[in-house]
Amino acid sequence: MTSNTDQREFARHYIPASDGDIAAMLDAVGQEQLGDLFKHIPAAVRFTEAPDLPEELDYAAVKERLTAIAAKNRIGTSFLGDGVPDFVPSPVVGPICDIRNLTTAYTPYQPELSQGTLLAHWIYQCSMARLTGFEAVNASLYDRSTSIFEGICAAIRMSRGKSAAIIPETLYPGDLEVLRTLAEGTEIELIYVPADATTGTIDHTALQAAIANAADRLAAIVFPQVNTFGLLEAVDQLTDLAAEYGLKAIAVIDPLLLAPGGLKAPCDFGQAGTDIIVGEAQHLALAPNFGGPGLGLFGVRFSSKDRNGVRAAPGRFIGKAKDSAGRECRVGVLSTREQHIRKDKATSNICSNQAFIATLVGAALLERGDAGLGQILSELHDKLHQAVAQLTRFEGVDLAFPESVSYHELTLT
Repeated sequence: MTSNTDQREFARHYIPASDGDIAAMLDAVGQEQLGDLFKHIPAAVRFTEAPDLPEELDYAAVKERLTAIAAKNRIGTSFLGDGVPDFVPSPVVGPICDIRNLTTAYTPYQPELSQGTLLAHWIYQCSMARLTGFEAVNASLYDRSTSIFEGICAAIRMSRGKSAAIIPETLYPGDLEVLRTLAEGTEIELIYVPADATTGTIDHTALQAAIANAADRLAAIVFPQVNTFGLLEAVDQLTDLAAEYGLKAIAVIDPLLLAPGGLKAPCDFGQAGTDIIVGEAQHLALAPNFGGPGLGLFGVRFSSKDRNGVRAAPGRFIGKAKDSAGRECRVGVLSTREQHIRKDKATSNICSNQAFIATLVGAALLERGDAGLGQILSELHDKLHQAVAQLTRFEGVDLAFPESVSYHELTLT
């Protein structure tokens, strides 16, 4: 039997309130009919009849019409790179997107009541922890650029009395723009280090000079594993340099590139690994869609050597526990750091996040497995070599930095 609510959902013009609801609301405000709500509007400017609009289309007709309009677009091949990669999504993503209970940008405020949601977030965290080697990965931030800024804020909290961070100009220009915007009007100082014009990587002479000039106020060094030119940075050297000066090392990574057969995990950078990881993970589950939605990756260490970093981290963490009956469950942990409890003293003002996208990524990683991720990496390498061979055949087209190592993207001149 169909309920009244269901019948209203399928009405020609969807109105969520029933006739009884409307009558009760009118009675509460002392009116008899809906028209009475507009009596204060002069009759001369009121509509007396419905506007002359064409008949509405049903869902199938709307879909057909919009598809026909979209087919007129001319979609060119993008050579931008380093923004939102375009990969074929995992086949499990579509069916999971259809689960309406998961379609939310929020981690629950009474989380233990939503064990299914928490389990989905926990799977994402565990999948990312396995890829990166980091023990504590949160349940998502907005995107890579805001994750970088959150990493800087976390490093400053870990380094009491310090308020500056070194930012290499080999980061993606869009990320640099967001960092400048978010730091504007705050006490956070961003010190920019240029790229070496010959190698396309961080200018280490300029980096050493920047550290020497600001050592007393520096909290962190940010650096990408693969930079905006598609080149590998000297992550071991950069991580150890940060440790030498007592600075937090913040690595900007692409989690896909850490799959088996790929790049070194950030937990193994240098002698002891980096302190914080940030990055973009949208492409593990979704194709680009008008520039988004992104999925901000954020992780910190949580080991016998460092158990306090997680308390300075933003966002939500899901952990495994047992309830009063001894049953295994998932819970929100360290929630006293968060905005809904600690208000203006919270570690971050992030409230909504990309938990839905994180759920999709967790499922996609499980579906692909090590073999599937490794195959994607292999195809990336093959296509990179094919692109180099084809594009450099044209006169005047060459590699911008032929002496440096490109991994999955490249820059041409």
